Amino acid sequence: MITNFKTNTTGSGSLPPVFSVFNPGYRNKSGKVVLQCTPYRDVTLTEVWQYIRGPQAKRATDALRAESDEERQRTMKALTLKYCTPFGTFSYRNANSLKRPSGMMVADFDHIDDSAGLLRLRDALIQDPRYETDLLFISPRGHGMKWFVHVGDMGGMCLADYFRRVSKYVQFEYGYVLDESGKDIPRPCYLSHDPDCYINPRYLQER
Repeated sequence: MITNFKTNTTGSGSLPPVFSVFNPGYRNKSGKVVLQCTPYRDVTLTEVWQYIRGPQAKRATDALRAESDEERQRTMKALTLKYCTPFGTFSYRNANSLKRPSGMMVADFDHIDDSAGLLRLRDALIQDPRYETDLLFISPRGHGMKWFVHVGDMGGMCLADYFRRVSKYVQFEYGYVLDESGKDIPRPCYLSHDPDCYINPRYLQER
């Protein structure tokens, strides 16, 4: 059970997006790893930012990265990391159970083994002139990033079409191919520790 998501009390110049968060998965009676599909509760972007920088996420992420076997890592990720649905709040994790869009989507950058290159990409995305970054943090295994992109109402486009537009832009500007799962409305995003997790400053500004 999540016990240490804390409400932001620093004040905010802009109301942060809200989405659903889920507890780690479990093994069913046959031993298969199953993800939770009913959310624990809805949280704000600033709450998630605080959690990613905190001790519980650090313990789970450190243990995951200490495991060298990729298959065991995948299992550990599902069983030990909490996850959220960046696209919005859900009563159940499927596309038909969306309660309210957040105005964000998530894009995954994977298989970036060059740590200096990872930091250069991070800085470039934060300063990108076309797409506004709401949240950005290192992915669970440490070889990629989770990019929460501000999309607003997407200009009337569906998420899949909007994602393809962003993906083409990223490939042209930065030379990376985004994980196609970002086009899915109930896309789960694992919350891994990153002490330097970026949040858009407008959500932290004092009124």
